[in-house]
Amino acid sequence: MITLNKKKLKQAAIILFACLVSVAGFSQEDLTGERYLHGYVYGLEEGKKKEALIGANVYWLGTNLGIATIKKGEFKLKFPKNMVPKLVVSFIGYQSDTIEISSGQRDIEVTLLATINLEEYEVKEKRGSTFYGKTSPIATQIITNKELTKAACCNLSESFETNASVDVSYADAVTGAKQIELLGLSGIYTQMQFENTPEMRGLAGIYGLTFVPGPWLESISISKGTASVRNGFESITGQINYEYKKPDTAEKFYFNLIGNNLGRAEVNSYSAWKLGPRWSTMLLAHANKYSKKIDLNDDSFMDLPISTQFNLFNRWKYRGTKIVTQFGVNYISEQKNGGQIDFNEKLDKGTENSYGIGIDTRRLSAFWKAGLLSFEKPNTSLAMIHSFQHHEQNSYYGLNDFKAKQTSWYSNLMFQSIIGNTSNTYTIGLSIVYDDYDELLKQPKTHNEVLFKRQDIIPGAFFEYTYKPSDKFAVIAGLRDDYHNHFGNLFTPRLHIRYRLTEKLTFRASAGKGYRFPSVLTEQPGLLLSNKEVFFYDEPTYEEAWNYGLFISQDLLLFGRNALLNLDFYRTDFLRQMIVDMDGCVSMMFAYELNGMKNFYNGKSFANSAQAELRLEPIEGFDLLLAYRINDVKTTYSGELREKLMTKRTKALLNISYITSWEKWQFDYTLQQNGKSRLPLQVVYDDVLQEYDTFPQEFSPLFIIMNAQVTRRFKNWEVYAGIENLTNFTQDNPIEYFDEPFSLKFDATRTWGPVLGRKVYLGLKMNLF
Repeated sequence: MITLNKKKLKQAAIILFACLVSVAGFSQEDLTGERYLHGYVYGLEEGKKKEALIGANVYWLGTNLGIATIKKGEFKLKFPKNMVPKLVVSFIGYQSDTIEISSGQRDIEVTLLATINLEEYEVKEKRGSTFYGKTSPIATQIITNKELTKAACCNLSESFETNASVDVSYADAVTGAKQIELLGLSGIYTQMQFENTPEMRGLAGIYGLTFVPGPWLESISISKGTASVRNGFESITGQINYEYKKPDTAEKFYFNLIGNNLGRAEVNSYSAWKLGPRWSTMLLAHANKYSKKIDLNDDSFMDLPISTQFNLFNRWKYRGTKIVTQFGVNYISEQKNGGQIDFNEKLDKGTENSYGIGIDTRRLSAFWKAGLLSFEKPNTSLAMIHSFQHHEQNSYYGLNDFKAKQTSWYSNLMFQSIIGNTSNTYTIGLSIVYDDYDELLKQPKTHNEVLFKRQDIIPGAFFEYTYKPSDKFAVIAGLRDDYHNHFGNLFTPRLHIRYRLTEKLTFRASAGKGYRFPSVLTEQPGLLLSNKEVFFYDEPTYEEAWNYGLFISQDLLLFGRNALLNLDFYRTDFLRQMIVDMDGCVSMMFAYELNGMKNFYNGKSFANSAQAELRLEPIEGFDLLLAYRINDVKTTYSGELREKLMTKRTKALLNISYITSWEKWQFDYTLQQNGKSRLPLQVVYDDVLQEYDTFPQEFSPLFIIMNAQVTRRFKNWEVYAGIENLTNFTQDNPIEYFDEPFSLKFDATRTWGPVLGRKVYLGLKMNLF
């Protein structure tokens, strides 16, 4: 006789009934009154097979119901009650997707398309090689790797040739140092970042642009005005963040060789390996050499110093189910020698036989980033960033000797989550900045010695709130408070607003404060090159400024094709600023505070910058960029408000690019019109009247620079050739009194135009996927 257990019979009946109703299209969870959506999330990169995404965020739009995918990209998510559900799927490095789910749907498979780590940007139309983020309140321009192929782009300083917002020019006529300019102000007021970690601060501010090889770059993002408080307090006129190639997405092997008619040879290479499903690593190498002494203007000085640079970078990445981490180490060594053609370092250094310069730089940096992605709430994550730099520079400029060291550490801990639903998100965090500076300038000619020793310890905390009730409106409000061990509290409020008036018209506005700590000697090469005594009326402290901006974006239809018109206006008002005064200086150059004694405690300094930019594609494959900018920048010098030195009033840009079918051929042409800039006042001593006489104010002339390049692509390699400065335009007499290099009249800082003439280059690229 068989005895049946009633409890077991009941369980068996429930299981049998569940199987039957599941065949009819119901899930087991329906029996308890709850409905679940089951699915898989995959990622698809160009030229590769799709793969499961582990740790992707999956949540219902407008709710706090969400989950992260597990093995094989799988997820199971409870349906929300009393609403028509829309599913949002996102993952770092891929375009987010929003899907409307029908009432009877129980299973789904989602495939996300790869981007360039720009998941916050929603791009509906065909995306060009340079574009603006659509949904972020912060106006951010993205320069992709495709845009960087329009010019030689040997390093970061050459990556803005086709950009309307950023200007690049030589800082002087001897060292070869390049500097950028944004919103009418020097690049020292722009926060430079490598993958959201601080870079090019302090000693690397001038020469650091040449430490970033162009072929390593994956993308560059440019934000005008103050940036997010998450990235610190230093952004005043904007932020430039550059991304290198990643070990899990880069080509297996890449090789680039380039040379030009002026004696430059450069090689770039990298190789990436996947060490299993989670680990990947990459080794990047760069070397360049300028070996030819060139003096095309016959002033006895080399137009560009001879130099050698070696750059080695190793990075690692781990992507687990809950944790993503990256770390890497970078070492740079560079030697520069310039000055007069006949200068011999062994025989002439420290004498007045011949003028020479020597700059020996060693730089070691490292970073570590980690993120915890697996949280039940959507848009919730925990991240930390650490970076370290040690920079040494041993150099001489004529008779002047300059030695400097900088050691820096940066840490940032951030937690991001939602308040109620995904329309309200917040980020809260703690950070610390440590800088140790040691700078010594010796000027034997004037028996002057300038010593700067400074140790900055700056802990800080920040809170940022993002409100995005719809696709039309979004606001980011941020506050941070940092405490400097010498100068006390640095309070930084920032606000960014985006409003889409129509489908094609978008307004953005921003306002905020920024701070920075100047390294006067390294940021002003003219102080090191000159024989004049450097006199500090005030000891450098910190700089403080407000920035306000308005950005308007209008989608157009021209010639039956899509076009984009961008208009923007930004104003920067300084509350504190360190002024380097080169006006009318006979035997000395002065450095003083904007509101210090030299300006009768009532100085003003501001910058207004307005720009219009039009992008269009008249025919398939033909891209056109037209841009024009006006700068109005003034600073108080010795109690008088004057136009800021060496700042171009206007700039016009034309860029034409044509790519044939299958991208086999590419033709690029760029024209830049550079406006006038005010030159330093010159003063001479009148022996008859026995008094100083000031020359009339001089301005640089308007000039035009043209560049062109042709590229031919094959399956795994390409060859390109180009000409920079097609018309061979150069500045006349870039060095004042070059025949008296050890006199007080010698001046190599009145550089407003090209020192080098026409440059012809040829390059080869090869990659294996």
